[in-house]
Amino acid sequence: MKKLIIGASVAALMAVPALAWQMGEHHGPKGPTTRAEVQAKVQERFAKADTNKDGAITQAEFDVSRNAMKAEWQAKRAEHRAELFAKLDSDKNGQLSKAEFSAPRPDRGEGKGEHRGHMGGHHRMGGMMGMGGGDWFARLDTNKDGKVTLAEASAQALAHFDKADTNKDGTLTPEERKAAWEAMRAEWKAKRG
Repeated sequence: MKKLIIGASVAALMAVPALAWQMGEHHGPKGPTTRAEVQAKVQERFAKADTNKDGAITQAEFDVSRNAMKAEWQAKRAEHRAELFAKLDSDKNGQLSKAEFSAPRPDRGEGKGEHRGHMGGHHRMGGMMGMGGGDWFARLDTNKDGKVTLAEASAQALAHFDKADTNKDGTLTPEERKAAWEAMRAEWKAKRG
């Protein structure tokens, strides 16, 4: 699966502090993204998670939203897999032969095993779906009052946007997203050792 759904977790409801939904060729939108669009997405997702509309998201609201988004992502993933299976099952017998699985597809290239990441389950949601929802919440709750405000959510998301916007023009290009994603991956790998 080459695309992650924007907002794969409630961390993404705040425009993903790590900005992972926007970065890299495998993540997020393909075209340019403006700072204003990121801010609007933060506000939209924040409003969805703030179920009691008090202007702050509690850990409980965060968890409910994260679980709802996880379920939505899983449903879309299952739908995508079913569509891919239907495309690969050329004889429409409900089974994939080795030949069908390995057959070149015009939209994928000529190599064998091009579908492995799609059907084989090797593509993961990564840290964004993160079972560590508490960790994301704690990072967003900068004043440690047990609530995340729109200002807290926006500040972190926009700081990551600004870091990735290397030419400071208020727009992230696909090239800037890719460079930021690669830098982030390198940081993650270095931390893992």
